[in-house]
Amino acid sequence: MKSLIVPLSTSGASKVAGELERVCAGFEPFRDMTIAEFADFLVLADTYKREGTLGTAARRRGKAATAVDRTKVENAAQQVQQLYERAADPDLQYATIEAEIKKLDKGLNKDEVIAVAVEVGIVTTMKTKKAALDEIKRKITTRKGSYERSQFGPPGEPAKQERETQALPHAAGDAMIPG
Repeated sequence: MKSLIVPLSTSGASKVAGELERVCAGFEPFRDMTIAEFADFLVLADTYKREGTLGTAARRRGKAATAVDRTKVENAAQQVQQLYERAADPDLQYATIEAEIKKLDKGLNKDEVIAVAVEVGIVTTMKTKKAALDEIKRKITTRKGSYERSQFGPPGEPAKQERETQALPHAAGDAMIPG
């Protein structure tokens, strides 16, 4: 950016050149930061400007960030997706879904559970492990409930499966013989 100051000054844009020189001087204390570190600093500065506090990021600075094991996340997401696909299976019980959710709870940390939820297409903001687990469970049980409802017709009509069975032609050996 410093290299732009002289051409701007000579082309008659001395005001812009002066502002750019001031920006360069302002960046000087941060020259050793990475771009990501500087971006984090800007978030803190904005929070301080708006709220007068350094926000939660500054308070958590002493804590190590929770690591996300991508392999665990991918494996868990695959298991959740398989369970979601099995939701249309009448043999899949709600207790089985609950047991699988409990396995996720025990086997993954908060950030990993949230990553699994995102991986399987949940776009709701989830700030806690419980919220992410609830969303995963909701996704699977909603599909199961939807499938179960589709198997029953309106009141007074036979279930879809019964309607389909009644509509099938009888095999030759099952033909009714007039009496």
